[in-house]
Amino acid sequence: IDEAYDLDPKGDFKGKPIVSELLVISENQRERLSIILAGYEDEIQEKLYSYNEGLKSRFEQVVFEDFDQKELKTVWLNLAKERGWESDDRIATVVSKRLSKLANRKGFGNARAVRKTFEAAVRSAMARPDWDGQRLSFRM
Repeated sequence: IDEAYDLDPKGDFKGKPIVSELLVISENQRERLSIILAGYEDEIQEKLYSYNEGLKSRFEQVVFEDFDQKELKTVWLNLAKERGWESDDRIATVVSKRLSKLANRKGFGNARAVRKTFEAAVRSAMARPDWDGQRLSFRM
């Protein structure tokens, strides 16, 4: 359940029966069912786990750290390759350095942030007066 904190059983009457059912299912079907609650840790704690202490004990917490600069650069280079764009190492380094400064902030999306930056770069490249649709490349 992505953005599971939106269930908010304390603040939204529609979330209460859903969370109650999750409690029952997570206990009664635990041998054959996996439930993944995804979202910001603080909001899940505040809106879900504080509603019912038994809920937290039924889930194993896994935290995904933000990508570092090297990983962001790898995502950029792979995305460029997959989409048929040439991107030299200097551009990938600049992009990954800028994005790594945004990491570890709420809302940073790792590969999503790279993809959005890549798509903005594509729009910018295509808007150049000397755009050549036969050669897909970024330049500085």
